[in-house]
Amino acid sequence: MKRLAALSLALTIPAIGLAQTVYDIRGIIPANHKATKAVMSYPPDDKGGEYAADTTAIIDGKFRFKGTIGRPQLAELNLIIPRPAGGPRQRSQGGEEGNNMKNVGLFYLDGTIDVTFDTAGMASYRGGGKEQDAWMFYSAEAAARSKTAGAADGMRFYEELVADMVKRFPDAYASVDLMDLFTQSSIQPGLVEPMYNTLSKRMQNSEKVLRWKPRLDQAKEAMSGTITAPVFTINDIEGKPVSLASYKGNYVLVDFWASWCVPCRAENPNVLAAYEKFKGKGFKVLGVSLDDNKDRWLKAIAEDKLPWKQVCDFKAFKSEVKELYDITSIPANVLVDPNGKIVGKDLRGEHLHQRLAEMIK
Repeated sequence: MKRLAALSLALTIPAIGLAQTVYDIRGIIPANHKATKAVMSYPPDDKGGEYAADTTAIIDGKFRFKGTIGRPQLAELNLIIPRPAGGPRQRSQGGEEGNNMKNVGLFYLDGTIDVTFDTAGMASYRGGGKEQDAWMFYSAEAAARSKTAGAADGMRFYEELVADMVKRFPDAYASVDLMDLFTQSSIQPGLVEPMYNTLSKRMQNSEKVLRWKPRLDQAKEAMSGTITAPVFTINDIEGKPVSLASYKGNYVLVDFWASWCVPCRAENPNVLAAYEKFKGKGFKVLGVSLDDNKDRWLKAIAEDKLPWKQVCDFKAFKSEVKELYDITSIPANVLVDPNGKIVGKDLRGEHLHQRLAEMIK
Protein backbone atom coordinates (compact mmCIF):
# COMPACT_ATOMS: atom_id res chain seq x y z
CA MET A 1 0.00 0.00 0.00
CA LYS A 2 2.86 2.35 0.89
CA ARG A 3 4.46 1.58 -2.49
CA LEU A 4 1.31 2.61 -4.32
CA ALA A 5 1.10 5.85 -2.34
CA ALA A 6 4.72 6.65 -3.08
CA LEU A 7 4.26 5.92 -6.77
CA SER A 8 1.16 8.08 -6.88
CA LEU A 9 3.06 10.98 -5.31
CA ALA A 10 5.99 10.54 -7.70
CA LEU A 11 3.66 10.76 -10.68
CA THR A 12 1.91 13.83 -9.28
CA ILE A 13 5.02 15.97 -8.69
CA PRO A 14 6.03 16.28 -12.40
CA ALA A 15 2.44 17.08 -13.30
CA ILE A 16 2.45 20.00 -10.88
CA GLY A 17 5.76 21.25 -12.27
CA LEU A 18 4.40 21.18 -15.82
CA ALA A 19 1.13 23.00 -15.00
CA GLN A 20 -0.09 25.01 -17.99
CA THR A 21 -2.53 27.87 -18.42
CA VAL A 22 -5.12 27.26 -21.11
CA TYR A 23 -6.42 30.24 -23.08
CA ASP A 24 -9.16 30.72 -25.65
CA ILE A 25 -9.38 34.21 -27.16
CA ARG A 26 -12.49 34.81 -29.26
CA GLY A 27 -12.60 38.05 -31.25
CA ILE A 28 -15.34 39.92 -33.08
CA ILE A 29 -15.04 43.00 -35.30
CA PRO A 30 -17.79 45.07 -36.98
CA ALA A 31 -19.01 43.99 -40.41
CA ASN A 32 -17.63 47.13 -42.06
CA HIS A 33 -14.15 46.79 -40.53
CA LYS A 34 -11.35 46.43 -43.09
CA ALA A 35 -9.04 44.20 -41.03
CA THR A 36 -8.33 40.76 -42.48
CA LYS A 37 -5.88 39.39 -39.91
CA ALA A 38 -5.28 39.50 -36.18
CA VAL A 39 -1.80 39.25 -34.66
CA MET A 40 -1.31 38.37 -31.00
CA SER A 41 2.11 38.81 -29.37
CA TYR A 42 3.13 37.83 -25.85
CA PRO A 43 6.13 36.69 -23.80
CA PRO A 44 6.21 32.88 -23.98
CA ASP A 45 7.95 32.67 -20.58
CA ASP A 46 9.70 34.79 -17.95
CA LYS A 47 13.22 34.49 -19.36
CA GLY A 48 13.11 37.92 -21.02
CA GLY A 49 13.57 36.72 -24.59
CA GLU A 50 11.71 37.59 -27.77
CA TYR A 51 7.94 37.70 -27.82
CA ALA A 52 5.98 34.97 -29.52
CA ALA A 53 3.62 36.12 -32.28
CA ASP A 54 0.57 34.25 -33.53
CA THR A 55 -1.42 35.28 -36.61
CA THR A 56 -4.89 34.21 -37.63
CA ALA A 57 -7.30 35.19 -40.39
CA ILE A 58 -10.47 37.15 -39.67
CA ILE A 59 -13.40 35.36 -41.30
CA ASP A 60 -16.92 36.78 -41.29
CA GLY A 61 -15.85 39.29 -38.65
CA LYS A 62 -14.52 36.64 -36.26
CA PHE A 63 -11.14 35.27 -35.20
CA ARG A 64 -9.82 32.97 -32.51
CA PHE A 65 -6.61 32.04 -30.69
CA LYS A 66 -6.38 28.89 -28.60
CA GLY A 67 -3.41 27.39 -26.79
CA THR A 68 -1.52 26.83 -23.56
CA ILE A 69 1.22 28.79 -21.84
CA GLY A 70 3.33 28.24 -18.74
CA ARG A 71 1.59 30.99 -16.79
CA PRO A 72 -0.81 33.83 -17.65
CA GLN A 73 0.98 36.53 -19.66
CA LEU A 74 -0.06 39.97 -20.88
CA ALA A 75 -0.77 39.80 -24.61
CA GLU A 76 -1.16 42.52 -27.23
CA LEU A 77 -3.54 42.00 -30.12
CA ASN A 78 -3.38 44.06 -33.31
CA LEU A 79 -5.87 44.10 -36.15
CA ILE A 80 -4.12 44.22 -39.53
CA ILE A 81 -5.69 46.16 -42.38
CA PRO A 82 -4.39 45.33 -45.88
CA ARG A 83 -2.36 48.19 -47.22
CA PRO A 84 -3.26 49.79 -50.52
CA ALA A 85 -0.96 48.87 -53.38
CA GLY A 86 2.34 50.64 -52.78
CA GLY A 87 1.12 52.11 -49.48
CA PRO A 88 2.51 51.65 -45.96
CA ARG A 89 1.31 48.86 -43.66
CA GLN A 90 -1.56 50.04 -41.46
CA ARG A 91 -2.44 48.71 -38.05
CA SER A 92 -5.08 51.28 -37.26
CA GLN A 93 -8.14 51.89 -39.37
CA GLY A 94 -7.36 54.68 -41.77
CA GLY A 95 -3.69 54.60 -40.70
CA GLU A 96 -4.24 57.24 -38.03
CA GLU A 97 -1.56 57.88 -35.44
CA GLY A 98 -2.11 58.68 -31.75
CA ASN A 99 -5.57 57.15 -31.73
CA ASN A 100 -5.64 55.90 -28.14
CA MET A 101 -4.90 52.24 -28.84
CA LYS A 102 -7.33 52.00 -31.74
CA ASN A 103 -7.57 48.44 -33.10
CA VAL A 104 -5.33 47.19 -30.30
CA GLY A 105 -6.28 44.87 -27.46
CA LEU A 106 -4.42 44.24 -24.18
CA PHE A 107 -5.44 41.32 -21.99
CA TYR A 108 -4.05 38.37 -20.06
CA LEU A 109 -3.89 34.94 -21.65
CA ASP A 110 -6.03 33.51 -18.88
CA GLY A 111 -9.00 31.29 -19.69
CA THR A 112 -11.75 32.16 -22.17
CA ILE A 113 -11.96 35.85 -23.13
CA ASP A 114 -14.27 37.51 -25.64
CA VAL A 115 -12.67 40.56 -27.29
CA THR A 116 -15.12 42.79 -29.15
CA PHE A 117 -14.08 45.78 -31.26
CA ASP A 118 -16.61 48.56 -31.85
CA THR A 119 -16.93 50.62 -35.02
CA ALA A 120 -14.31 53.06 -33.72
CA GLY A 121 -11.83 50.18 -33.30
CA MET A 122 -11.86 50.23 -29.49
CA ALA A 123 -11.78 46.87 -27.70
CA SER A 124 -13.91 45.63 -24.82
CA TYR A 125 -13.47 42.40 -22.90
CA ARG A 126 -15.59 39.76 -21.20
CA GLY A 127 -14.50 36.67 -19.30
CA GLY A 128 -11.07 35.46 -18.27
CA GLY A 129 -9.65 34.37 -14.92
CA LYS A 130 -8.26 36.21 -11.91
CA GLU A 131 -5.26 37.60 -13.82
CA GLN A 132 -7.55 39.21 -16.37
CA ASP A 133 -9.72 40.55 -13.53
CA ALA A 134 -6.64 42.11 -11.93
CA TRP A 135 -5.55 43.63 -15.25
CA MET A 136 -8.99 45.09 -15.92
CA PHE A 137 -9.00 46.63 -12.44
CA TYR A 138 -5.59 48.20 -13.09
CA SER A 139 -6.67 49.56 -16.48
CA ALA A 140 -9.81 51.14 -15.02
CA GLU A 141 -7.92 52.55 -12.05
CA ALA A 142 -5.18 54.01 -14.26
CA ALA A 143 -7.77 55.70 -16.48
CA ALA A 144 -9.66 57.11 -13.51
CA ARG A 145 -6.58 58.43 -11.70
CA SER A 146 -5.08 59.95 -14.84
CA LYS A 147 -8.02 62.36 -15.05
CA THR A 148 -6.91 64.11 -11.87
CA ALA A 149 -3.15 63.61 -12.17
CA GLY A 150 -1.01 66.51 -13.27
CA ALA A 151 1.88 66.44 -15.72
CA ALA A 152 4.29 67.02 -12.83
CA ASP A 153 3.24 63.81 -11.09
CA GLY A 154 5.24 61.78 -13.61
CA MET A 155 6.77 58.62 -12.20
CA ARG A 156 5.14 59.11 -8.80
CA PHE A 157 1.77 58.44 -10.44
CA TYR A 158 2.91 54.96 -11.49
CA GLU A 159 4.74 54.27 -8.24
CA GLU A 160 1.58 54.86 -6.20
CA LEU A 161 -0.65 53.08 -8.69
CA VAL A 162 1.48 49.93 -8.85
CA ALA A 163 2.04 49.89 -5.08
CA ASP A 164 -1.73 49.99 -4.56
CA MET A 165 -2.17 47.28 -7.18
CA VAL A 166 0.27 44.98 -5.38
CA LYS A 167 -1.58 45.52 -2.10
CA ARG A 168 -4.90 44.65 -3.71
CA PHE A 169 -3.63 41.70 -5.78
CA PRO A 170 -0.59 40.29 -3.92
CA ASP A 171 -1.02 36.83 -5.48
CA ALA A 172 -1.36 37.99 -9.10
CA TYR A 173 1.18 37.73 -11.89
CA ALA A 174 -0.29 41.01 -13.12
CA SER A 175 1.16 42.72 -10.03
CA VAL A 176 4.59 41.17 -10.64
CA ASP A 177 4.49 42.22 -14.30
CA LEU A 178 3.58 45.80 -13.40
CA MET A 179 6.59 45.92 -11.09
CA ASP A 180 8.79 45.50 -14.18
CA LEU A 181 8.79 49.28 -14.47
CA PHE A 182 10.86 49.46 -11.27
CA THR A 183 12.93 46.28 -11.49
CA GLN A 184 14.25 46.15 -15.06
CA SER A 185 17.19 48.51 -14.52
CA SER A 186 18.29 50.11 -11.25
CA ILE A 187 16.20 49.20 -8.20
CA GLN A 188 15.23 51.64 -5.47
CA PRO A 189 14.88 49.56 -2.29
CA GLY A 190 12.60 52.09 -0.61
CA LEU A 191 10.12 51.64 -3.42
CA VAL A 192 10.52 47.99 -4.42
CA GLU A 193 11.12 46.28 -1.07
CA PRO A 194 7.69 47.16 0.40
CA MET A 195 6.06 45.82 -2.76
CA TYR A 196 8.15 42.64 -2.56
CA ASN A 197 7.18 42.13 1.08
CA THR A 198 3.51 42.55 0.14
CA LEU A 199 3.61 39.86 -2.55
CA SER A 200 2.36 36.39 -1.67
CA LYS A 201 4.93 33.66 -1.07
CA ARG A 202 3.88 32.13 -4.39
CA MET A 203 4.70 35.34 -6.24
CA GLN A 204 7.93 35.88 -4.28
CA ASN A 205 9.01 32.47 -5.53
CA SER A 206 7.89 33.06 -9.12
CA GLU A 207 10.58 32.92 -11.80
CA LYS A 208 10.47 36.62 -12.65
CA VAL A 209 10.80 37.77 -9.04
CA LEU A 210 13.59 35.32 -8.30
CA ARG A 211 15.49 36.80 -11.25
CA TRP A 212 15.55 40.35 -9.85
CA LYS A 213 15.55 39.63 -6.10
CA PRO A 214 19.39 39.41 -5.93
CA ARG A 215 19.59 42.91 -7.41
CA LEU A 216 17.16 44.17 -4.76
CA ASP A 217 19.44 42.68 -2.10
CA GLN A 218 22.46 44.34 -3.73
CA ALA A 219 20.65 47.68 -3.86
CA LYS A 220 19.78 47.37 -0.15
CA GLU A 221 23.42 46.65 0.64
CA ALA A 222 24.45 49.72 -1.37
CA MET A 223 22.23 51.84 0.90
CA SER A 224 23.50 50.27 4.11
CA GLY A 225 26.71 52.27 4.55
CA THR A 226 28.83 49.13 4.94
CA ILE A 227 30.64 49.30 1.58
CA THR A 228 33.66 51.57 1.15
CA ALA A 229 33.63 53.60 -2.06
CA PRO A 230 36.66 52.74 -4.24
CA VAL A 231 39.05 55.68 -4.41
CA PHE A 232 40.16 56.98 -7.81
CA THR A 233 42.01 59.92 -9.33
CA ILE A 234 41.18 61.42 -12.76
CA ASN A 235 42.01 64.72 -14.44
CA ASP A 236 39.52 67.58 -14.55
CA ILE A 237 38.75 69.93 -17.46
CA GLU A 238 42.06 71.74 -16.88
CA GLY A 239 44.06 68.52 -16.85
CA LYS A 240 44.61 68.63 -13.08
CA PRO A 241 44.21 65.38 -11.07
CA VAL A 242 41.16 65.14 -8.81
CA SER A 243 40.87 62.40 -6.21
CA LEU A 244 37.68 61.15 -4.58
CA ALA A 245 39.66 61.04 -1.33
CA SER A 246 39.74 64.85 -1.33
CA TYR A 247 35.96 64.85 -0.79
CA LYS A 248 36.14 63.03 2.53
CA GLY A 249 34.14 64.80 5.21
CA ASN A 250 31.34 65.62 2.74
CA TYR A 251 28.47 63.82 1.13
CA VAL A 252 29.43 63.47 -2.52
CA LEU A 253 27.41 62.22 -5.45
CA VAL A 254 29.70 60.50 -7.94
CA ASP A 255 27.67 61.12 -11.08
CA PHE A 256 28.44 58.99 -14.17
CA TRP A 257 27.25 60.56 -17.42
CA ALA A 258 28.30 61.53 -20.97
CA SER A 259 27.57 64.34 -23.41
CA TRP A 260 26.00 61.91 -25.89
CA CYS A 261 23.73 60.24 -23.29
CA VAL A 262 20.22 61.70 -23.73
CA PRO A 263 18.81 60.34 -20.43
CA CYS A 264 21.88 61.71 -18.63
CA ARG A 265 21.33 65.16 -20.05
CA ALA A 266 17.66 64.96 -19.12
CA GLU A 267 18.59 64.08 -15.52
CA ASN A 268 21.14 66.91 -15.18
CA PRO A 269 18.55 69.56 -14.19
CA ASN A 270 17.39 67.29 -11.36
CA VAL A 271 20.95 66.82 -10.10
CA LEU A 272 21.45 70.58 -10.35
CA ALA A 273 18.29 71.19 -8.29
CA ALA A 274 19.53 68.78 -5.61
CA TYR A 275 22.93 70.45 -5.63
CA GLU A 276 21.41 73.90 -5.13
CA LYS A 277 19.20 72.59 -2.29
CA PHE A 278 21.92 70.80 -0.31
CA LYS A 279 25.24 72.40 -1.28
CA GLY A 280 25.26 74.53 1.87
CA LYS A 281 24.94 71.41 4.03
CA GLY A 282 28.11 69.60 3.07
CA PHE A 283 26.89 68.11 -0.22
CA LYS A 284 29.03 68.02 -3.35
CA VAL A 285 28.83 66.47 -6.81
CA LEU A 286 31.69 64.96 -8.79
CA GLY A 287 30.85 64.39 -12.43
CA VAL A 288 32.60 61.40 -14.04
CA SER A 289 32.19 61.48 -17.81
CA LEU A 290 32.36 58.46 -20.11
CA ASP A 291 33.08 60.71 -23.08
CA ASP A 292 35.90 60.17 -25.54
CA ASN A 293 35.79 63.63 -27.11
CA LYS A 294 36.90 66.60 -25.00
CA ASP A 295 35.22 69.29 -27.09
CA ARG A 296 31.81 67.64 -26.92
CA TRP A 297 32.28 67.02 -23.18
CA LEU A 298 33.11 70.69 -22.49
CA LYS A 299 30.26 71.87 -24.69
CA ALA A 300 27.75 69.73 -22.77
CA ILE A 301 29.02 71.01 -19.41
CA ALA A 302 28.53 74.58 -20.60
CA GLU A 303 25.11 73.92 -22.15
CA ASP A 304 23.77 72.20 -19.02
CA LYS A 305 25.37 74.81 -16.73
CA LEU A 306 26.95 72.23 -14.43
CA PRO A 307 28.89 74.08 -11.68
CA TRP A 308 30.56 71.12 -9.95
CA LYS A 309 33.94 69.52 -10.64
CA GLN A 310 34.05 67.34 -13.77
CA VAL A 311 36.60 64.63 -14.58
CA CYS A 312 37.16 62.38 -17.58
CA ASP A 313 39.81 59.93 -18.80
CA PHE A 314 38.32 59.83 -22.35
CA LYS A 315 38.23 56.03 -22.37
CA ALA A 316 34.44 55.92 -22.63
CA PHE A 317 33.14 52.51 -21.51
CA LYS A 318 36.71 51.26 -21.00
CA SER A 319 37.16 53.69 -18.13
CA GLU A 320 38.77 52.12 -15.05
CA VAL A 321 36.41 54.04 -12.77
CA LYS A 322 33.43 52.54 -14.55
CA GLU A 323 34.87 49.10 -13.81
CA LEU A 324 35.62 50.01 -10.18
CA TYR A 325 31.98 50.87 -9.59
CA ASP A 326 30.54 48.12 -11.81
CA ILE A 327 28.68 50.62 -14.00
CA THR A 328 26.89 48.84 -16.84
CA SER A 329 24.82 51.74 -18.17
CA ILE A 330 24.38 55.48 -17.70
CA PRO A 331 23.02 57.61 -16.17
CA ALA A 332 24.30 56.11 -12.94
CA ASN A 333 25.46 57.54 -9.64
CA VAL A 334 26.77 56.60 -6.22
CA LEU A 335 26.20 58.61 -3.04
CA VAL A 336 29.17 58.52 -0.65
CA ASP A 337 28.95 59.66 2.96
CA PRO A 338 31.57 61.76 4.85
CA ASN A 339 33.31 58.55 5.97
CA GLY A 340 33.73 57.28 2.43
CA LYS A 341 30.92 54.70 2.67
CA ILE A 342 28.37 54.16 -0.11
CA VAL A 343 24.87 55.07 1.11
CA GLY A 344 22.99 55.24 -2.18
CA LYS A 345 23.14 54.12 -5.77
CA ASP A 346 21.31 55.07 -8.98
CA LEU A 347 19.32 57.80 -7.25
CA ARG A 348 17.34 59.66 -9.87
CA GLY A 349 14.40 62.02 -9.92
CA GLU A 350 12.67 62.46 -6.60
CA HIS A 351 14.57 59.50 -5.10
CA LEU A 352 17.78 61.56 -5.10
CA HIS A 353 16.15 64.37 -3.12
CA GLN A 354 14.52 61.92 -0.70
CA ARG A 355 17.76 60.11 0.07
CA LEU A 356 19.68 63.35 0.57
CA ALA A 357 16.97 64.61 2.93
CA GLU A 358 17.26 61.36 4.91
CA MET A 359 21.05 61.55 5.17
CA ILE A 360 21.67 65.29 5.50
CA LYS A 361 19.84 66.71 8.52
